[in-house]
Amino acid sequence: VTRSKYQRIAEGLQGGTGSGGGSGGGEKGKFQFWVRSKGFRLGNGTREATKMGQVVVYVPVKTGTGADGLSEPEGISLKRVAVVEDFFDIIYSMHVESSSEPGKAPKHAGQKKTYRAIAETYAFLPREAVTRFLMSCTECQKRMHFNSNGLEPKESEPPSSLVSGIIDYNMPLTSTYLKQMKLRVMNSQEQ
Repeated sequence: VTRSKYQRIAEGLQGGTGSGGGSGGGEKGKFQFWVRSKGFRLGNGTREATKMGQVVVYVPVKTGTGADGLSEPEGISLKRVAVVEDFFDIIYSMHVESSSEPGKAPKHAGQKKTYRAIAETYAFLPREAVTRFLMSCTECQKRMHFNSNGLEPKESEPPSSLVSGIIDYNMPLTSTYLKQMKLRVMNSQEQ
């Protein structure tokens, strides 16, 4: 959901007229029907958002047995709608865990843990966005010892960014997948 669509949803839920007057009445009616059919709701959100006058939009999401086999009670929970323009900030905040000890470096969560934390709170944030973010995280690249030429980086050499043409962003980011890609790159360089 883009920021402008998010604002239109919030205005519609607040009963505002928005910018859909005149000849756009049919368009506005379709949009309102879509908002109602999805079950969007307004919520209080965080204290910071409320102080800044921001409205928080939630959407009901069915809960049940997850793909990871962990069972939750079946029902419906409300999740905050993720705005496309905020994807980076959302993913970063869930990916990088600040250490409680002063002076200690923050921890970087893996793909599964990051996506699971996001999915607990937000709706409409695709796994592919998390994967792309993690593929560009320099700290995670250092930890994986993988760079564009398929060789492990030297200690003094920062890792270069990954070659996006090699990586299939629809695949889960796992160490097995990265090892396969590393071998594929090394084999193509030998030839």
